[in-house]
Amino acid sequence: MKVAIVTNVVPSYRLAFYQRLCQQPEHDFVLFCQDRLPGFNLALVHDRVPCKVERLAAWGSEHGVVWQRLPVMRLWRDFDVLVFYGNPRLLSTVLWATLFRWLGKPVIIWGQGHTAGAPPWTEGLRLRWWRQFDTILVYTDREAEALQRSVLAGRQVIGLNNGLDQDRIEQAIARWPVRRLTAWQQARGLEGRPVLLSCARLVEKNRFDLVPPLLARLRSRYPDLRWCVIGDGPAREALAGLVRAHQVEDLVVWVGALYDEEALAPWFLSARLLIHPGAIGLTLLHAFGYGLPVVTHGDLAQQMPEIAALEPGVNGLVFTPGDVASLAEAVRSLLDDPGRSRRMGQAAQEVVRTRFNVDVMVARFLQALAQTARQGQG
Repeated sequence: MKVAIVTNVVPSYRLAFYQRLCQQPEHDFVLFCQDRLPGFNLALVHDRVPCKVERLAAWGSEHGVVWQRLPVMRLWRDFDVLVFYGNPRLLSTVLWATLFRWLGKPVIIWGQGHTAGAPPWTEGLRLRWWRQFDTILVYTDREAEALQRSVLAGRQVIGLNNGLDQDRIEQAIARWPVRRLTAWQQARGLEGRPVLLSCARLVEKNRFDLVPPLLARLRSRYPDLRWCVIGDGPAREALAGLVRAHQVEDLVVWVGALYDEEALAPWFLSARLLIHPGAIGLTLLHAFGYGLPVVTHGDLAQQMPEIAALEPGVNGLVFTPGDVASLAEAVRSLLDDPGRSRRMGQAAQEVVRTRFNVDVMVARFLQALAQTARQGQG
């Protein structure tokens, strides 16, 4: 089966998915995408995808609408199934995916059913457009079930259960045996300390501004506490100012941006838990992969789809959005009970080993292709 996947770019967190997908001998995949995505700080890996990748010329504004120059006749003539990234900001996709569908070409739409912070009217427009298609891929089972009960009733909606390469994470863990990890911790003054970890872009929406006052509340009870911050971004200077204002400079370790899994591994392995006060996405699954419970806010309407993997009290905890006292209570409950924290971490790792990983994604993607191809033949 020849399959065209039309998307915006190929970010590094999708590499393992495409590597496994392109290994399927019964399918011939071609990716059509742009060289870059203006306004977004993403590590792109087009050159490392093992199947054929064709670059598209594109025009548009930063964070606005985009028009890609698609090889329309080739898409119609040479491919059995077309998979389109379902963001209507790609105006060319709105036009051509809809036209192909009306002309009887098997088309699959792939995207987020819900995006934290998105205006309801834009989400409503996107979902009404998606109703034109018989098969829609979304990020999680929870999204799929909710959409099938509402605006996409009667459509085939499949949750891929968005995930990372858990095999790669476990290989990184294996390269840090106890002796090596202990020496690494000693060199950085982290051995024996309770470590809170955050790993994300330093931007306002991630609400790391709540952490300096959190540290001020916790320091008398946990004088050896450290908050290790992996990431960089435009909010870095303001966040450093808050750290100084709350007089917790000695509790903060600024790691900077890291992308290599083996370099990331000792930071995750040295932490008790991961805190992410804003909307959390793949960072949740990354932490789960290392057996870390996660503390994030509990307003599901303002969370990313991956929040479906978190079961409060089982593999993490939630707090009242914007409430430092509520955040402190959640963090204290895990720091005070290492056994509970460890059990939550084990449950977290089991979730990504069995339900949220790239192997599950690939299996469900192939299932959708097979069903769509059969419908097209019928």
